[in-house]
Amino acid sequence: MSDPGAGHDATGGGSGAPGAGDTPADDGTGDGDARPVDRHDGRVGADADGRPYLAGAGAAVTAFAAAAGYVVAANNAVGTVSVFGLARLPGTSAAMALYGAVLSLFLVGVLFGLVTIASRYDDGAV
Repeated sequence: MSDPGAGHDATGGGSGAPGAGDTPADDGTGDGDARPVDRHDGRVGADADGRPYLAGAGAAVTAFAAAAGYVVAANNAVGTVSVFGLARLPGTSAAMALYGAVLSLFLVGVLFGLVTIASRYDDGAV
């Protein structure tokens, strides 16, 4: 068995001959054809799915909004809060945390929905 790094210079450029050797952008077949590869599971292009990352980001934003609502209400003695002039909520920490979470879920859901709709019309979307 040979050393996978043998025959490469410090830059990973191989022997210098065109098509000979693996460069970091090369796919390893020796034909000089570079193919992008996802380093995690090997899936490329339309098969790769970023939804779990977006869901995690949405969950983090929602948790932050709930925590911010709780902290702001805990540090300010307010009886009631008017929401866009449409509704009045109690100024308790739990109510403000719930309001922050619901509002952020709504906004993140709208943004993700718009991205989904836009990607349906984009032929080059991943």
